[in-house]
Amino acid sequence: MLAKSVLILAACSVALAAPDAPPTEATPPVGAAPCIACRAPVAEPAALYSLEDWAALQEGAVLRQPVVLEVEPDDTSGATRAESLIRRPPANVWTVLTDFERWPEFMPLIDATRVDRRVGAKLWVEQRYSIMLMPFGHTTIYELDPRDGRLTWNLDEAAPHDIAASVGAWALLPLGAGDETLVRYDARMRAGRALPEFVERMLRDRSLEQMLAGLRAEVLRRFPEN
Repeated sequence: MLAKSVLILAACSVALAAPDAPPTEATPPVGAAPCIACRAPVAEPAALYSLEDWAALQEGAVLRQPVVLEVEPDDTSGATRAESLIRRPPANVWTVLTDFERWPEFMPLIDATRVDRRVGAKLWVEQRYSIMLMPFGHTTIYELDPRDGRLTWNLDEAAPHDIAASVGAWALLPLGAGDETLVRYDARMRAGRALPEFVERMLRDRSLEQMLAGLRAEVLRRFPEN
């Protein structure tokens, strides 16, 4: 995912209810794709944003703010959160976000990706990228939870890697009737190579905006309005 300093430098089984039990989510037909983000909380803009921030999201802006992940709280270097609004259903966004081998077409800095293997909901994805003409690479372990609309990841430390740490999550939150999606990206990354802090921060912020803008543009391109 973007690696080196954020990009550095610079996402079912259903139990049958008893007759008197409350209604449960319907079991999808055999072979049907799972519903996407059907268990995710519906985003309420008025509760999450100021009027100014919500207007900015509606106009295509990417909101950024520092965030402390619930992982290794003693080390929050590179921790960040970014949010964007995509005017398409979560299923459309999920289709593009989990199309890992096409990430180089719309994700900044990524030169190549390859799904090395898959075990259940986990995928090992090799990624190559360039920072200031310098090549880097690592393998990321992604875990897919489509019904919660979450894609979590961590660095595969058993494979060769040019960054020190990477952990985070993409979350897709449906809006209103579910025809729009709030995309939230949380990450903590450490470069592992000495870089001036202001350069790392500048590249991280720019990469975040380019990454979410690229994802939004690709979703709209693949799923044009009827």
